[in-house]
Amino acid sequence: MLKENHGVVIVGGGIMGVCAAYWLAQRGKSAVVLEAGDIPNIHGASADHLRAFRLNYGADLFYSDMAVKTEPLWLDLNAQIGDKLLQQNGVLSLATVTHGEEERSLKSLKELKVPVKRLEKSELGRHYPMLNTRAIKYGVFHPSGGMLWASKAVAAIAGLAQRRGAKVRPQTRIVSVLRDKKLGIKGLRDAEGRLWSAESYIFAAGPGNLELLKPYRLPITLTRQYQMYVRPLANRGRYRPEHFPVFSVLSEGFYGFPMHIHGFLKIGDHRKGPTLKPAQAVAKPQTDPAFERRCRAFFKRYIPELQGFTEFEGSVCHYDMTRDEDFILDRLPDAPNAWVAAGFSGHGFKFGPLIGRTLAELVCGAKPELNLHRFRLSRFKR
Repeated sequence: MLKENHGVVIVGGGIMGVCAAYWLAQRGKSAVVLEAGDIPNIHGASADHLRAFRLNYGADLFYSDMAVKTEPLWLDLNAQIGDKLLQQNGVLSLATVTHGEEERSLKSLKELKVPVKRLEKSELGRHYPMLNTRAIKYGVFHPSGGMLWASKAVAAIAGLAQRRGAKVRPQTRIVSVLRDKKLGIKGLRDAEGRLWSAESYIFAAGPGNLELLKPYRLPITLTRQYQMYVRPLANRGRYRPEHFPVFSVLSEGFYGFPMHIHGFLKIGDHRKGPTLKPAQAVAKPQTDPAFERRCRAFFKRYIPELQGFTEFEGSVCHYDMTRDEDFILDRLPDAPNAWVAAGFSGHGFKFGPLIGRTLAELVCGAKPELNLHRFRLSRFKR
């Protein structure tokens, strides 16, 4: 039986796994990333062209502050790689009520000294003539937000981690976790029968965490989230990233991106979708007629010229949801040498560099800069 020994084995080659490998390599730790598919994995939780980088979380200063801390880490990665993994073309939140989430976000961002501006209807109409301002009370725009080139970021950071000394092993599917009462985790076995052993283990396998860590009964539900890529019929230039930001109408659950891939823009619904089993969590093109109708109705009300789209493609992504929608970032119970990063609930990707650094700090016995009180597994017992 083949056996490999490493300082740290990371299960999952999505954004959390490759960022953890990068930061461990920065600290001189021997780390290997094991990914069941390719890196990036088009079926994984970190797949897709774009993810939003937003700093607005209503009155929740905790996550807004996390985004503030993560921004310079993305910008440093931009500089190291020589490409825009984070493209700061701004985030525009459209309010449909006067005293709602947007107003709370405006207050929070000002408190954190994040550049932010309230845009009245006249300004919205002048800057974004495609909007139906009759359906909108006002907008909140923060220019430091924007979009993350998701799949490109995973591939680039994996490459950077390897240049720093980490190892990456795609097409390595872990099928069993070997436990020991004293050690905690004593090894992992892959589908080819190879045994992987390490001083420490990090589980960051997205939906795969549920099957691998079944004895730990992680309090996570998987949901299917529909999204669509649509091509504007006319005035396509005004939807380019330099003219149109990432946008959301939180009261409707919808969010979207500027035109970014082959003339298409993406729209999705952040509200909790139907639940599914781990084996069903495979991202693939999938058009849902009911979701298409909801998209058309949304566009009709807020961006009328997009409602008649004829060229489109549906797809799905998956959220691994905790009950409170806070993450899990903690040591596994009864496993002093293993940590789990899970439950990112559809909004974790943007924090990848910060969470990767935090995982490296935990493994190396350093005190994390990030306050982890909201991410403890013990909160579910309470």
